[in-house]
Amino acid sequence: RGYLEALKKVELPTTQVIFWDLTNETEEQVTITKRQSEIIIATSDYSMSVAKTNIELGKGLITNDKFEKVPLYVTDADLFYDADITLKDLNGNIVKKGTPNVYVPVDSANGYWQWATYHEYNLNAIVKEEQQLVIENVQVKRFDSLQEFAQYRGVNNVLSRGFNGLEKAGNAALATQHEFYTKVFQKAVELKANISVVTKYYNFGKTIKPKVWNSAVLGIVEENFIEYDLEIGDEIIETLQNMDFTEKTIKNRYLIDAITRFANYKPQGKEKMIGIAETISTIKSLSSESVRIINMVTSDHINVIYTELFTQYLNGKGLLNKEQAA
Repeated sequence: RGYLEALKKVELPTTQVIFWDLTNETEEQVTITKRQSEIIIATSDYSMSVAKTNIELGKGLITNDKFEKVPLYVTDADLFYDADITLKDLNGNIVKKGTPNVYVPVDSANGYWQWATYHEYNLNAIVKEEQQLVIENVQVKRFDSLQEFAQYRGVNNVLSRGFNGLEKAGNAALATQHEFYTKVFQKAVELKANISVVTKYYNFGKTIKPKVWNSAVLGIVEENFIEYDLEIGDEIIETLQNMDFTEKTIKNRYLIDAITRFANYKPQGKEKMIGIAETISTIKSLSSESVRIINMVTSDHINVIYTELFTQYLNGKGLLNKEQAA
C-alpha cells in the first residue's frame, strides 16, 4: 500500500505508448509507421474530468479482449506552454513550463478516461511486479492555436458523451476566445461553483440556452446571445465576499436568484425597477445579523433572502422604523 502511494507522488511519470505515424495518405490507402515511446501525459483545467468510478470500471475494460483500441489523439504541450496554462501530470504534479516530451490528450467521448485508467492500472502492475500495458494507436494531432484545438474537440464531442457544465464552459472559452466564456469558466474554477450559477452573476440572473452553449463549444458566438456585464458580476461577488457571505452561500443558486428578483422589483408608484446598483448598495448595508440569517437559511431560501434585502431597502429609504423591521 505504501509503495503504491509513493508511486502516485512521483513527478512526471511516463506512459508507454505506440505512436501510429500516418504518411502517404490517399483516398485508397495510407502508410502507417509504428514506433514505441515513453511520453509524459499532462492535463489542464480545460481537460475533461474523470470520475474515480470510471477509472475503476475502466481497469476491467482495457484488458477485455473485446475492448476496441480506437485512436487516442494527443497534441504537443507547447500550445499550452505558450498560453501560460498550467499543466499537471497524471499524478497531479504541476509540469514546469517548457518540460520536453509532454503531450496533452485531445479529449474524446471514447478516450478521455483511458489515460488515467491506464496510468492507475500500470501503477498497480508495478507494485505487483506484473507486465505493464502499452497504449496502442496513439496519434499526434497538430494545431496552430488553442482555439483550433478547442474547436476540433468541440465538433467531435458536442453530441457524444458531452461535456459537463464546467468542461463545456472551458472549451467554449478556448474555442471562442470570448471574454464572457473566459470569465465564467475562470470564476467557476476559482469558486468551485456550478457554471449555471456563475453565469447568472454575469448575465443579470439569466442562464444560457443549450443551443448557445453548444455553438460556443464549436467556437461560434451567437449574435447578441446575451447582455452580460463582467464588471457588475465581479462587483456582486466581491461585495458578497466582503460582507462575509460564506462560499457555500455565494455558490448557491438561491442567493443570485433572490438578488435578481429584488433588482427586478418595481416599487409601488415608481417607474423603474430597483436595479442592480441599488441592489449592491442594499447588500453593502445589510447588518451582520441579516448576513447570518441568509447564511443559515435552510428552507424557503429565495423568499427569506428577498425579505432580508427588501426590509433593508425600506430601512434605507426611511420607510420602515425599527419596530416594524423587528
